[in-house]
Amino acid sequence: MKLTGIGKLVVFILAVGVALGGWRWWQQQQATGMALRKSPTTPGNSTPGTTIKDVPPTTVADNEILFVITPAKKGWVSDQIKAFNEQSAGKYRVITSPAPSREGMHAILNGSLKPILWSPGSSIWPQRLSEVWKARNASTLVDMNDPNGHRVFLRSPLVFLTTKQKAKFLRPLLGGTQAWQNIRELSLGKRRAPWGKFKFSHADPNTSSSGAITLSLILADYGQRTGQSGALDRLASDKKFWQYATELEKGFVYDKASIAGTTALTKAFIADTSRYDFITAYENTALDFAADNPNLTVIYPNPTAVSEGDVTFLSGAGWITPTQREGALAFIAFLGSKQALEDGLKYHFRPAQSGGSLSLNPVLSRFSGQGFSQSYSSIELPSYQAVNTAIFQWRLKVAAKAGN
Repeated sequence: MKLTGIGKLVVFILAVGVALGGWRWWQQQQATGMALRKSPTTPGNSTPGTTIKDVPPTTVADNEILFVITPAKKGWVSDQIKAFNEQSAGKYRVITSPAPSREGMHAILNGSLKPILWSPGSSIWPQRLSEVWKARNASTLVDMNDPNGHRVFLRSPLVFLTTKQKAKFLRPLLGGTQAWQNIRELSLGKRRAPWGKFKFSHADPNTSSSGAITLSLILADYGQRTGQSGALDRLASDKKFWQYATELEKGFVYDKASIAGTTALTKAFIADTSRYDFITAYENTALDFAADNPNLTVIYPNPTAVSEGDVTFLSGAGWITPTQREGALAFIAFLGSKQALEDGLKYHFRPAQSGGSLSLNPVLSRFSGQGFSQSYSSIELPSYQAVNTAIFQWRLKVAAKAGN
């Protein structure tokens, strides 16, 4: 059939539309891939970091002290800031901005965030920040040897949070040194849970310190079992480790709550304990809900690792004014006061240095029937390089395959 002039025009328009649609689809696919793969790199680091979004303006008033904290620390920190600001009567004013540890570090390095104080989830982050800053700028940003440069006030160990009914089956599996291997067997169906399909969750390690700690424990356990504890930096990208880790994560539920972080994940589990068989959470958060939820119970990984309520003073930053320096030191001293540390007990944190009335032991004893214990075994987290590499690989091999 011979096309008329108008028919040819219609065919031409359709062809252009299809081509344009295909081009736009290809661009979207490329953008999606780049969003997953591309992020700024840290000097001396072969693994990309994470881009921080929606950070506050870097310019603050001369007497304002920008304090970057992890979202899980808002309660105790907010109380102390309110009390300090009232006590200072306008002389100093602490303002906060929440940011996950890893994202906060990269934002400081790329200049999009200029805090005076910073509270990440572990000492590995300020240590790495100090190293990279010195390599890049030939100057010291954080003096880790100065008691005011980096100071730990409170701690909270990571726990498995579950229900009393499921704990009867899970405690023998999760409370010993074979916990992560047993989780892998449950995920693969090699070991059957009496209630049926096995599912668990932890916060996304890209955006949550508890998720990073969970992944770090999996990596450290694998290294110890395979005799490679001294090579975790390399092991974090090893194919055999990731075959093991992805098998372990087959039972992992990656949903909005886990993406949102530790607090959101814990609240989601409290609201519906059938949603997961267990989650990893902080001891202090689990204790917050224990009294109102007697069916909850915890199991301590053996070993576990702790989140630190610490403060890092970026004393070498060129953007700090003399007034801000004075205010920062005054606030650090305020956080170390007996009253501030006792307030930490109200949020069920363990004081870094306990003694006398500064002890969480009475509360832990009161809820011992729900698995809480005064003693636990812990390890130091792997190096920053190992953790950063593991998080990046997890993003590609677990999160991406979960549809994100």
